[in-house]
This record gives sequence, C-alpha cells and structure tokens, in this order.
Amino acid sequence: MMLAQPDETFRVPSSPNLTHSKPWQLGRRFALTTELIGKRFIEVLKVVVNLLALVWAVAFIAASPRSWTPLTRMVFARQLLFTAVDGLLVAIRISAAVGVLVIVQSAMWLNEVGATTEGISPVLWKAVIHEIAPLIASLVVVGRSGIAISTELATMLVSGELEVLESQGVDPMTTMIMPRVLSMTLSVFCLAIVVATTMLVMGYMVGWLMGVIHIPWSMFLESLLRESNILDFVFFVPKTIIAGAFAGAVCCADGLTVRGTMSDVSRVASRSGIHAMTAVFGISAILSILIYNRILVFPIL
Repeated sequence: MMLAQPDETFRVPSSPNLTHSKPWQLGRRFALTTELIGKRFIEVLKVVVNLLALVWAVAFIAASPRSWTPLTRMVFARQLLFTAVDGLLVAIRISAAVGVLVIVQSAMWLNEVGATTEGISPVLWKAVIHEIAPLIASLVVVGRSGIAISTELATMLVSGELEVLESQGVDPMTTMIMPRVLSMTLSVFCLAIVVATTMLVMGYMVGWLMGVIHIPWSMFLESLLRESNILDFVFFVPKTIIAGAFAGAVCCADGLTVRGTMSDVSRVASRSGIHAMTAVFGISAILSILIYNRILVFPIL
C-alpha cells in the first residue's frame, strides 16, 4: 500500500453536482424547497382549521339541550369518570414528585445564595399556575384517556360499529365525539387545580422536613396568596380549557382517520398521542406569547 508523502498535495475529489452547479440549478432547488415548505404549511393550516371547526361543532352541539339524550349523558358520565376521577391518583403522584423537585431545589438554591424562601414565592406561584399545572394535567389526560379514545373510535370505525349506529339513527358526532371532547376539557381543568394544590403542599412539606424551608405554612401560604391576582385565573382558565378541547379534538379526529384493517388501529392510536401532546405544547406556547406579549424574554412590538 502506497502512503502519500508529506510534501505531496492532496486534492479533494471534485463533485460534479458542486463544480457544475449553475445559477439556474440553484434557483430551481430554491424553488423546489420553497414549494415543499409551502405545501407543508398549507397542510398544517388545513389541519388547524379542521380542528377549530371540530371544537366549534362540539361547543355548538353541547349548548343545545336536545343533544343531551340518555345515551349521550351516559357516554359523557363514563368518560368523565374514566378521565378525571380514575386519573386523579396518577395526577397526584406526578404533581407531588414535580412539586418536590421544583420547590425543594429552588429553596436549596436560595439558601446557598443567602436569600429567603419568601423571595421565591412569586416565581413559584406564577410558574405553577401559569405553566406547570396546566401542562401536567393535559399530559396526564392525553396519555391516559386521549390514546384510549382514539383507539376506541378507530376500532368502532374499522369494525363497522359506527355505520351500524348511523343506520339506527344515532348521530356519532352527538353521542360519541361531543361527550368525549367535553369530558377531556373538563378533566384537564379539574386536574390542573388538583395538580397545582398538590405541588405547593407536597413541595412545602418535603422542603420543611428537609430543613430547606424555614417559614411556617401559614406564612408560606400568605406569601403565595399575596402574589395572586385576577390575571392569574384569567390565564389559568383559558389555558386549561383550550388545551383540553384541542387535545380531545385531535384524539377523536385521528381515531376517525384510520383506513384499513384492525392492525392499523395501534398505529393510529400512537400517532394521535404524539399529535395531541404536540398540540398541547403548541397551544401553551401560543397562549403564553399572546398573554405575556413576549417570546421568551424578548417583547413583541
């Protein structure tokens, strides 16, 4: 094997795609890339419009008393029991762990820099109410019930059960879609309150037992309530309601898009979970930008 001498000049093999690129070829590549981005943007825009239409249809149908037939009320009650009540322990376990991590770690850092625990109360209150509690509640609902809803609807569609219901005069939108989206919306709102309360209580208890929080519970609670205002609840309510409604709409819409056999149901269900979580994070970011009028730390002109 011949080794190259140090004084020899190495030449990089030339690529015909690079050496013979002409301005019209670069322009064509730019046009194809722009066309691809445009098509993708239009597809995403169509999905968002369809989801908005589905959420609006659910709200319109739910506002009509004639829609609440005995079958619709039964489906709504069962879905609310499965999503909110049965998911309560899961939400408490996760929020307790997150509360301990956030509050205890914050108190330990404050002790190291010589600050008091009261100084972190405004940051904790804003972070828990505005961001962490709605996000944890949405993820619990999507992971526990959203994927199950998508699987159930996809199975009913593939097996022909939805066609049987339609042939019997039962509207699937009123009896299957609306109660499930509405139950997920209410579940996210209720579980977010439980998550916020559990995080603050468990975080204080563990921090007090570890000796990193030195103030009594009454003073800790008073400092939290002193920092609260009506804008916190104005932020909390739409963030949980809108995120829950879109998560439910995504899971139902994905479940009804299955085509093929029963083997495609699991693929659609896993895809709906990813889509719903993406929607939750996206809506949370958009609402934060709209309410705070900022992107991260940069103000929007």
